[in-house]
Amino acid sequence: MSTFMKLNLRQWERTFVFICTVIGVTCFSTPVLAQGAAFTILTPENQQRIEWAVWRYAVDKPLLMETIRWFREATRNSKEAAAVAQLSRLEFMKAQLEVDKNTRIQLFEQCVAIADRSLALNPNDVSGLFWKAAAMGKMAEDSGIVNALKMLRPMEEMLLKVVALDEEYENAGGHRALGRMYHKLPGFPISFGSNAKALMHLKRAHALFPKDIITRAFYAEVLFDEGKKEEARKHADFVLATPIEEEDALEFAAYVDIALTIVKKTGGSDIKLSVTGSIH
Repeated sequence: MSTFMKLNLRQWERTFVFICTVIGVTCFSTPVLAQGAAFTILTPENQQRIEWAVWRYAVDKPLLMETIRWFREATRNSKEAAAVAQLSRLEFMKAQLEVDKNTRIQLFEQCVAIADRSLALNPNDVSGLFWKAAAMGKMAEDSGIVNALKMLRPMEEMLLKVVALDEEYENAGGHRALGRMYHKLPGFPISFGSNAKALMHLKRAHALFPKDIITRAFYAEVLFDEGKKEEARKHADFVLATPIEEEDALEFAAYVDIALTIVKKTGGSDIKLSVTGSIH
């Protein structure tokens, strides 16, 4: 999440707390609705509320769960594809917190089902495509190689569609996910992995969002595997030098580990990243 967005969320949090103080639990049970003919569930106020719950999902599960309950009700009979897709996104965050593998798979299956609702309303809804692919990717990690192989081509098709429709969505999330997929999959004839394709997508993601930690970590790993160690080290150093807020610590832990591995392989010292983001 960008610094600008976080500042906006911080400002919104103060406003939100004040509103809650004034009207009590009503703010948790009644969605903010647009006025007039241009009805939409995704008003700026509702979108900010979703963004706040998503950002803090790892450190404030009660807030996430309350937001999910509120938005489930708000989208129960909705014909707004983008709004339904945001529910899939919220459910995705909940699934990521689940420690039991079988339960986690079921929760990601629910994410896919909700995303399918969105795509039934609009097959070109970028958020529906992206969060369905993301949930399928998580299911693939937990479901074993046979089930994973069945999901990979559909995931690729959805992510390529995301890139074609809006390559900047989720900080170039389509490019980033494709880059990771192409890098980690074996090549022909086993699968369709390709470091050349991985580099193409990650280079583009980096060009669009040069400060994105996830992209820099993935990019560093591919560059290292391609023998470009100095360039890989620059990206790894950037990841480790970037302060990480408490809300992001859980999500970013894996990307920090990638960067640490690159640093160690390129002759770096045994540095560690604290939860508050300082290097020692």
